Amino acid sequence: MNVKKQSIMMRLAQHFNRFQSAAVYQIMQRSLTLLFPFVLIGSISQLIQLALFNRNSFVVNVFHLSNWLSKRNIFQMMFDSITSLTLGIVAALAAMCAARYTAKHYKRDEQLASITGLIAYLILALRLTPNEGLSFNSQMLGMGGLFFGLLVGYLTGLAFKKLGRPHRRDLPLNGSAVGRSLDSMWAILLVLGVILGLSVLLNWLAISILPDQVILRLQSLKANQTGLLFTLGTSLAATSLTFFGLTSMPTLAQFGREGIASSANLNYAFSHHTAWHVPYPFTLGTLYEPFGAIGGTGGTLALVIAVFIFSKQRDYHLIGRWSLLPVLFNFNSAVLVGMPVIGNGLYVIPFLLVPLVNMGIASAAVALNLMPSVVFTVPLGTPGLLQAFMGTNGNLVALAVTVLNVVVGVMIYKPFVQLADQLALVKEAA
Repeated sequence: MNVKKQSIMMRLAQHFNRFQSAAVYQIMQRSLTLLFPFVLIGSISQLIQLALFNRNSFVVNVFHLSNWLSKRNIFQMMFDSITSLTLGIVAALAAMCAARYTAKHYKRDEQLASITGLIAYLILALRLTPNEGLSFNSQMLGMGGLFFGLLVGYLTGLAFKKLGRPHRRDLPLNGSAVGRSLDSMWAILLVLGVILGLSVLLNWLAISILPDQVILRLQSLKANQTGLLFTLGTSLAATSLTFFGLTSMPTLAQFGREGIASSANLNYAFSHHTAWHVPYPFTLGTLYEPFGAIGGTGGTLALVIAVFIFSKQRDYHLIGRWSLLPVLFNFNSAVLVGMPVIGNGLYVIPFLLVPLVNMGIASAAVALNLMPSVVFTVPLGTPGLLQAFMGTNGNLVALAVTVLNVVVGVMIYKPFVQLADQLALVKEAA
């Protein structure tokens, strides 16, 4: 059995090695790696902002910091600005990075390409306001628009490949700027013209290209999160979108906290003075956030622990150490971008599988009456490991199931982390 497992992993290693050698894959992964420090800073700032400067947060309520909070508005504004200018514009930065690396790969002007990619994506994110003004769609600029940022950047680089001339690095600085710009003028005009037309079309149709808006509209369904299959299917769809940079965990968390099922469960718990036997035990609110997404979408706390235990790559350990604190509070953007996990075929199986297995374990525990459902709203910024415990009003079995889920998640991620080590060794040898 061990030999068979090693044979399967070796075949997977060969497959992923070929996949990782593709130009588009390398461009995307390099772009994400370049974004990592900014995403990390934004994640930490977002965590501080939520944990320390929100009156309803877990830390503020536990340590009674309300009086301290009222005197620190200036710091709240500072961290809000840092989050907005790092994590809040990461998709636009991704467009700039992808355009730069694509142009560089094809030996075109990478500096002009990066500026063009950034401007193009900002135009795409522009929206008309009711008073005929202009504003940016904040969701498109953040993590939920990461895929579109990478796509716009890559297509911008391809336009420079087709219409731009090879980058002339040997020209002197004086007098060469105009000629260098004219070399790529047709590429710039094409990209900005196409993006402007697409932006006008999106504004005219008044639609969003973000799939998470579709997920949120599922709340209008009559089923409204009440069945186990519906819950597992919706979480799988949203996790898949997150893997490709098309949505982010707050969307699914919001979906789980709202709706008929959540209100009915809470009303039952208050009227019967117990969380046992609520009418809708298997919903996104009772299963996904407290059990399926410990450490963020994809159960990435388990991935970080698996890296610490099984990985020999120094870079992975550095990323894990820097990202551990945000991950403990379910902010996993730094892990998704830094490893990177987004768009990395190596991690697609565990990323999708871990939440489903964890939710299955939790639903089995509820069905066997080992623990009640998670029905109580927990404070914002509650650590992922404590959400089920607090959401069941302090049930110890719920806490034990949470720990079990992390252990199971680590074991699911283990062979893929080890496979990443093998690929790194192959790459070094080559």
